[in-house]
Amino acid sequence: MITYDVISKKLAEVKPFDEGIICDQIEEIIAEFQLTITQRTTLSTKKGSYHWHVKRGKQKGVLEITFWPAKGRLWLDIAENRRAPWNIEIITVVAEKLAYAFQGKIDTSGDGIDKKR
Repeated sequence: MITYDVISKKLAEVKPFDEGIICDQIEEIIAEFQLTITQRTTLSTKKGSYHWHVKRGKQKGVLEITFWPAKGRLWLDIAENRRAPWNIEIITVVAEKLAYAFQGKIDTSGDGIDKKR
């Protein structure tokens, strides 16, 4: 699995009534890259999280984006079985754009990542 964490103090300070604003910003960034949201849900193991499956047109592959307000976390994943040239190519620039939008930085080291996800 390829994982990029967006580390931001701003995300750690989000109040419950502002979660929708953050989700809107995430979806605007998704749209900037001409990607399509094929699913918006929550992860059952991450109560209160927002989780998107994102695709490029009809191409194979999925980029997953998860925002978990309770933990102040935002991350992007590409599962092994959902890899495609387009999502491998774009994950870094989408993560950079999200980090910029939320005044944060990217961590790809895997430190502090919940290995159960």
